[in-house]
Amino acid sequence: MDSSFSQTGNTKTSKTFCRIVGIVCLIGFAINLLVLALPPNPMALEWRVAFLQQVGNRSLILPIGAALTLYGYVESRRQLQQISLLSLLAGVLLTLLCLLAGRDVATLQQQSVLTINEQAAKIQTQIQQAKDNPASLPKNTTIDQLTQASQQISGRAETLRENTKLGGVRTGVASVGNLLIAGLGLVSIGRYGIRLRRS
Repeated sequence: MDSSFSQTGNTKTSKTFCRIVGIVCLIGFAINLLVLALPPNPMALEWRVAFLQQVGNRSLILPIGAALTLYGYVESRRQLQQISLLSLLAGVLLTLLCLLAGRDVATLQQQSVLTINEQAAKIQTQIQQAKDNPASLPKNTTIDQLTQASQQISGRAETLRENTKLGGVRTGVASVGNLLIAGLGLVSIGRYGIRLRRS
């Protein structure tokens, strides 16, 4: 009798702890999301990329919080249904956000490479104009120095382009991957909770 009471008490205690930790995880994520979203500027591509990257970085806490909360309320059909549906909706939303994040990162990467190309071309044009008109050169400046400067600018522009592309790929993979994993995890938790409620 004492042993069964102890097991029941331990189960209730563990569910209470899971409920508390799960709710803390979910509230913490919501507060982080609110802070990250301020000041809101969803029409700016840079803001969206940075925001979705931060959401992706923090999104893995959501399935943990949802699973713990779901376990904590597993005996309450009403809460079980609410948590399951919210998990399912949040999972679908995160999965859709990963598509937006991927598109935005690719667009921002293209814009950055275009800006680098434009600035490098502008400087190269100025150097070429100076070469074509040697009389306008400052004293102690030679055509050879301008040629070296042109080569250095080309090299730096190429390095910047490669770094921008690599950074874009890393950001895209991290953001899209985290959002997709968290989204699919939440969808699975939501579907499992709905099945539990029906059984």
